Amino acid sequence: MKDKRNYQKMITTKLQSLSGKQNISTVFFDWVHMMAYAFSNSVDKEQYKEREAAYLATVGKYTREEACLLGDCLGLLTMAFEYKVQDWLGAIYMELNINSKNTGQFFTPSHIAELMARMTFSNNEPLLEEKGWIGYYEPCIGAGSMVLAFALAMESGGYDYQKQLRVECEDIDENCLLMAYVQLSLCGINAVCKVKNSLSGEEMSTWYTPFHMINPAWITRKNQDPAPEPEKIQKETPDVWIIPEGTEQLALF
Repeated sequence: MKDKRNYQKMITTKLQSLSGKQNISTVFFDWVHMMAYAFSNSVDKEQYKEREAAYLATVGKYTREEACLLGDCLGLLTMAFEYKVQDWLGAIYMELNINSKNTGQFFTPSHIAELMARMTFSNNEPLLEEKGWIGYYEPCIGAGSMVLAFALAMESGGYDYQKQLRVECEDIDENCLLMAYVQLSLCGINAVCKVKNSLSGEEMSTWYTPFHMINPAWITRKNQDPAPEPEKIQKETPDVWIIPEGTEQLALF
């Protein structure tokens, strides 16, 4: 039987207990960044040195007891995803009322995202049947609610999103992008996440989920050559993810 404890409330309570010397917005995003650094450093050795230094600088703002409390929050978040795949970080962000103190951002509620995802999946299921996998490009990912809802729709349809879903997502806001990266990593989704201005094409950083590094596949644009095959990852040539040329909105391919 699934655990029905209120993970969201448990996490917000723990985070709020750390908001004495740091404001709650700083605590929340420090937590998000530390989780992202940890997941990235477990698989992406090319960017390990820089991100490990950033992790140590961030965790250094907290006492050992406070850092352990943030670790407890990660454990609770992991259990929350075992209970249900949804945008937990977006919901926690909203419950902490950070949206009114920060940039005025509002994340799509999970029930709305799930409704939209079911309609999107239903229309594109033949593409998944034909290829055996489906690509999902999201140029404004936010906290990842739409991708998570799409993964849930796939699972409800009898598909394995950990093997059959491939995601490239972008957001100009690093905080949002890392919220999505953490959640996609916890769900075992094969994704490449970029802090990027989707209009100008300027890229600031790239984050690979652990499942992408374990089972990579090229992501490319139409009329471009695929990138060189990663060394010591796999022996067979992977499929190429071809994102439709000129795509500016959500696209399945």
